[in-house]
Amino acid sequence: MCDEGCPPAAKPESESSRVRENAVTESRRCAVAKLWPWGRAAILLLLVLAAYAPVFRGGFVWDDTVLIDRNSLVKGEANLLSLWFREDFPLSIVAFWLQWLVWGKHAAGYHVVNVLLHGTGVLLLWRVLTRLGIQGDWLGAALFAVHPVAVASVAWISELKNTLSLVFFLASLYCYSRFDLEPRAPHAAHRASNWYWLALGAFLLALLSKTSTVMLPVVLLACVWWRCGRLTGRDVLRAAPFFALALAFGSMTVWFQTHHVIPDHAMRSKGFAERLAGSGWALWFYLGKALLPLNLVMIYPRWDVSPAQWWAWLPLGLWCGALATCWSLRRGGGRHALLALVCFSALLFPVLGFFDTYFFSMSRVSDHFAYLSLLPMTSLAGAALGKAAGKKLAPASAARNWQPVTCRVLTTAVVLAFGWLTAQRARVFATDEGLWRDTLAKNPAAWVAHNNLGCLLAEQGKLDDAARHFEASLRGNPRNAEAHRNLGKALVLREEFAKADQHLRAAVQLNPKDAEAHRTRASALEGLGRPHEAVTALQAALRIEPDADTRVELAGLLRRLGDFREAITQLRLAVTAKPDGAEALNNLAWILATAADPNLRNGPEAVQLAERACQLTGEKDAPMVATRAAAYAEAERFPEAVASAEKAIELANANGNEQFARINQQLLRLYRAHLPYHEPPAKP
Repeated sequence: MCDEGCPPAAKPESESSRVRENAVTESRRCAVAKLWPWGRAAILLLLVLAAYAPVFRGGFVWDDTVLIDRNSLVKGEANLLSLWFREDFPLSIVAFWLQWLVWGKHAAGYHVVNVLLHGTGVLLLWRVLTRLGIQGDWLGAALFAVHPVAVASVAWISELKNTLSLVFFLASLYCYSRFDLEPRAPHAAHRASNWYWLALGAFLLALLSKTSTVMLPVVLLACVWWRCGRLTGRDVLRAAPFFALALAFGSMTVWFQTHHVIPDHAMRSKGFAERLAGSGWALWFYLGKALLPLNLVMIYPRWDVSPAQWWAWLPLGLWCGALATCWSLRRGGGRHALLALVCFSALLFPVLGFFDTYFFSMSRVSDHFAYLSLLPMTSLAGAALGKAAGKKLAPASAARNWQPVTCRVLTTAVVLAFGWLTAQRARVFATDEGLWRDTLAKNPAAWVAHNNLGCLLAEQGKLDDAARHFEASLRGNPRNAEAHRNLGKALVLREEFAKADQHLRAAVQLNPKDAEAHRTRASALEGLGRPHEAVTALQAALRIEPDADTRVELAGLLRRLGDFREAITQLRLAVTAKPDGAEALNNLAWILATAADPNLRNGPEAVQLAERACQLTGEKDAPMVATRAAAYAEAERFPEAVASAEKAIELANANGNEQFARINQQLLRLYRAHLPYHEPPAKP
């Protein structure tokens, strides 16, 4: 009986064990399913961080310093409310200002923010593609995360406006998709309305970050068509407020670029036919770089398109043909391609050459223009690869069994290859010199690169090499006012004043509002023995930019011409504008202490000014300590004058300036004899 009874007793226990095991397995499967999206998001962020790791050790490049370190709005030296009238991307300037408060002049912090904004955009793209039901959504986001063309926007601090506007652009697209897909039941109407207004608000923030996002309404309607297969009047009506915002901000940007950004000498007017034909060339160029991102350059060779030649219209005709072909196949495999090409064309429309920007004077195309347009292309590639890699194994054919595996391997290889190319490109953007040498290696005719590399070499004291690059820049663009100015400055340092004046005269003729060119020309004119013309040049610089340093330079020139009274006036203005300017304080103290005209001398004031100058320089500047000695002597404080003169001699000897030490030995004898030093009267 025991043998007969044991099996029935054991069976329930075995089934119970299996039930418990199944429950545990299902629980684990549910936990993994909940964590898996977070894991995939983490992988996307890790891809971004790994690809852009080289930029974290990089510095400022190109106009980063101008935009951040020398921008009075960013540094809070000007009223931030004025940025609404001085900038066409005010929200980006506010973002720079906030970062300045945290990072100051440390480039690493700005790079971290740019990379994190790009990573946020990648995650939003993934969610948008998921909402639209596009296959390969995660893969499309991964390809965008590591696409090498994006480096020009992510690794270039100045292009924060690209990464910031991307986040708001995709946030608007995501919110609108939630609104469009929300059930229209009465109890859900309020929730759907909230998503709509969030989408409109995010679009406004995107436009305030950068107005190249103006084509979002077209993308919205394209996505609605993708989901529903058609567009209705109601869809167009819903998009009308988006179009209104786009038109307003687009018009404002065109006006701003024309009247405040583009110099009169920088652009060559083009007719509509040339712009239209050139747009076809640009579209194919950007498509090629999106699909095969090789040989990327900061400034691409500039091509000329002549609308009189029939072949100039061939690229545009082929593009229209591709769109027509996809439209004819929209009910089949062409539907994905049509959506991608329409969105790609729309997002590139603002930068195809129909509207002037300053960059078009250098090149018709640029990687940083293509940042938004990468979204549809990487999404299309992700959908194609995801569909191929996601096919189920077919046991009837061994060849078919290998297809999904091969696609998965290929997809992984593409993502890793893109990541490696992005890391290499990011290294190029890490340093200013590396960026311009890379540009010239690929495009020797890039006149902007020659000019910028020349500036770097000049800062390193390599004036001959710098001059050669400035000359190369002028061969590429003889109307480059900045290169004329920089070459003139290098020639002044080499004391080739006649040649310097030729280039500086050309610089001020091309750009009369360049204060630095006027100021540098003053140095050349003085070197040529034409001091009165030099005074006129410095006065012109002050009318453009009332700078304290220019006033100090003008005061020195006036003093050498014997006009001490006007020199004092200029130095007082310089001290008022820059109270901590040690040079202005010192020079004013010297004139007040030593002027030949007793009516100009003021010993007590000279002492105050000289003491302040010495305090600012830590008592380590021999000429300023010597000025304080002269001021003490004029104020009849001769023991202090002797002590300061002795200290000035000691500092001069320590610095190897024996001539200055000998001059102060003579002044020291005067002070010991209780006599001040006064300059001789100026010769008539």
